[in-house]
Amino acid sequence: MPLKTALLQFQPTTQVINGEKMSYQFSDVKALGGKSYFGLSISNTEEMFAPFSRYVFLTEYSENFEAVWSIEGGGIGRIDKDYSYVSTNRKVSLSFKLPAKNVAEAKENLDFCSKLAKTVYGSYSREDELTIFGNSRYRYDGANVTNKVKFGNLIRNEFCFFTDFSFTPNMDAGVFEYSGQEIGLVGPNGGPPRTVGQTQTSHFSNDKGPDGLISETGYVYHDNKGEVYPREVSVTISVIILHNYPLGFGGPRRPGEPLKWAENENRDWPHGTGPTYPVPPYMSKDVQDMVISDPWGDLEMEEGSEAIEPEAPEAQELESIDSPFSGKKITIDENGNPSYVE
Repeated sequence: MPLKTALLQFQPTTQVINGEKMSYQFSDVKALGGKSYFGLSISNTEEMFAPFSRYVFLTEYSENFEAVWSIEGGGIGRIDKDYSYVSTNRKVSLSFKLPAKNVAEAKENLDFCSKLAKTVYGSYSREDELTIFGNSRYRYDGANVTNKVKFGNLIRNEFCFFTDFSFTPNMDAGVFEYSGQEIGLVGPNGGPPRTVGQTQTSHFSNDKGPDGLISETGYVYHDNKGEVYPREVSVTISVIILHNYPLGFGGPRRPGEPLKWAENENRDWPHGTGPTYPVPPYMSKDVQDMVISDPWGDLEMEEGSEAIEPEAPEAQELESIDSPFSGKKITIDENGNPSYVE
């Protein structure tokens, strides 16, 4: 491809995917990704690090939904034990490749891996008290559970914590090496001659891309002696999804006959492949206070339950001509539990 044509096709290196800025990636990859695909995005709600994203070449994807049960011995003569449902863990594993067509892309791939490596470490906070040596004292605050992952409709910006990260350079694909070979006898302004690595690096900026003296694929040597940058790395990450919304069948937020599946995010969980419906008031995230009509007196309170007075806002009346209830007030607390009020 002529150099002029390559430069015309080269796009600015800063691109936004999933609402976040992505560092430099080869122009063909960015063009294809921006037109047809989605990137892998990592963020943190506590702003422990800046969001980072990248288009990846997915090689394997798996999800494991594991129900956790408490199992106790049954009575004498009973065949089955006593099984009590505890929770469900959703674990997602991704494997992908990050190829590089030039030194700049190889560097950004390693930087992406460096950021992923940090996600598997815990959270610490500094205490006011110093050690006997005058150094800062740190307290372990547990696993970092404020991370969020977004990967198209497969992982929909979910809270999670990282359990595994690994990356393997493909040494058969080779590396981008340092070049100290001098060019000419005299350098710019009469100084020492520049090396091949220095020349190529000076003509390629991660912010602006190649200038008129080098093509995007021409940046194959660098000026960092003692360092190598793989032309391809294979990456595997695993996360456990944390749910900040109710899931399951039945319960105050899951009314209906037969028992309905809870979904208060107005989306089809988990992958958005089915229809979505407006969120009813009783399934909203906020505490709601509702007036429900009951002209026939069929609505009964659970024995021993008490009415919960809402702090704000004041009770709202549901306007529904078809509703069989009227004149009866029900408050719903923050856990979705209804209480009858005379």
